[in-house]
Amino acid sequence: METMKQSQGTLMKTPSRGTNYETIKLLAQSVTKRLESQRMIAIHREKRAELADDLAKSIAPYVLTQEDLEKNVMESIGEKNEELDDLRLSGGEAYRTLRQSWLSKYGENEVDGLYFQEPIRYTAGRIISFLMKCDFVDEVFSEDLILERTIVATIGSFRRAKLH
Repeated sequence: METMKQSQGTLMKTPSRGTNYETIKLLAQSVTKRLESQRMIAIHREKRAELADDLAKSIAPYVLTQEDLEKNVMESIGEKNEELDDLRLSGGEAYRTLRQSWLSKYGENEVDGLYFQEPIRYTAGRIISFLMKCDFVDEVFSEDLILERTIVATIGSFRRAKLH
């Protein structure tokens, strides 16, 4: 999502501080780097970026972003326009109400603007399954329980601000 910023009479696009698919890719990179640095997996180094991209694609259906939130809320406002008019809600009130409704439904397992649609432990299990089948992973050295704990801890401590 982008926001518009006015500068000297012209509008300029500036990147939003919200999360999007690129944030899921950053999370996938963080997980693979942590597992590799702790010698829990061995990967084909020249395929590191492809591994992170494929991992991000595999978990993306289970992780919503702030971009997803905004899109869903704005679509809901359009669909529920008559209902919102009947409730006499202003545009801002309607937005806040629908946003809060979305967050109460999807925001239980939120980490740095990423909304996990299942407990993070289940996402860790999906990542482990992915790594076991992935051609870019040469070897998995750790037991599943140790991998799970490390992945859950990595996801739990994920902060985009630390990466820059």
